[in-house]
Amino acid sequence: MTHQDGARDLVARFAERYGFREDELLNTLAQTAFRQQNGSLPTREQLLSLLSVADQYQLNPFIRQLWGLPDRKGAILPVISVDGWIKIMNSYPESDGMEFIYSDQMVRMDEDTRNCHEWVDCVVYRKDRSHPVKVREYLDELYRPAPIKNGKKFPGPWQTCPKRMLRHKAQAQGIRVAYGLSGLFEPDEAERILETQLGEPEPLSLETVADCPVVIVPDKTETVPPQPVETTVIPDSGESQSPDITEASVEREVIEMEAVDVPDASDIDPQILSFIEQVVGRARDTGAYTAAQGFAQERFKEDANALNYCLLKLDQAQAASNIPVSSAA
Repeated sequence: MTHQDGARDLVARFAERYGFREDELLNTLAQTAFRQQNGSLPTREQLLSLLSVADQYQLNPFIRQLWGLPDRKGAILPVISVDGWIKIMNSYPESDGMEFIYSDQMVRMDEDTRNCHEWVDCVVYRKDRSHPVKVREYLDELYRPAPIKNGKKFPGPWQTCPKRMLRHKAQAQGIRVAYGLSGLFEPDEAERILETQLGEPEPLSLETVADCPVVIVPDKTETVPPQPVETTVIPDSGESQSPDITEASVEREVIEMEAVDVPDASDIDPQILSFIEQVVGRARDTGAYTAAQGFAQERFKEDANALNYCLLKLDQAQAASNIPVSSAA
């Protein structure tokens, strides 16, 4: 069987499963379930890649059990929702449930977040194993501070519901280890991968960045360097668990942005302006605006004017793409 025949069979199986005609299935997926955050349509190769994952694990992209995020190399990351991970686990006849074990010690990573367990264990049971698989995830290794835009903090899911976020991370890792899964990512993990790629030394556009080195120009106004925030251990006072927030509400939490004046670009080095345009262009192409904002905050942490200008340009590009500005990390 040729590759082309295999692709046709894949589309035919998926179309039959969900009641589509073969000629309309890929177009429907491209326009809906697999449509990119910036509004662009995935390529046929990307569609078939996601379709293959959905078919293998019997995931339904129409109810957001699976979607995709394109990386900077032209590939696409299969992103699995919380419901998707549960669906994968329950599809194995060997599955015998799971449980979570929480640390007694509660910690507070910074002033913006709530008390949270120091760690969470996900224990996955299999009928064909004499010992369960236990995976522990630590809050201090996963927590993401609230992003700062134009001097203002915008709390995200790690601030509003850290217990739930930590449990979701432990759950995905537990299922992955217990069933030997690879090449699948949970949402927060995929965002971190894209953020890392944005920080790589390779070019962010068609032109090489190496030929246009970035020179950080100190801001003319004296600024106070940010002080490191230490983790504060807080005894468990019986604080109730955070409200039951659905994954959809966590992922789609929207923050209304205040109107701000455009930072003065005349004081920014032309090379930095060129680099900022590449960062904005890459974010526009991939839809990874959150990752780009985090990258800008790290790259321009010593240049407040360049940072504010870059963040504003990212906000403008995001608004132009009709994507709500989200605080989700």
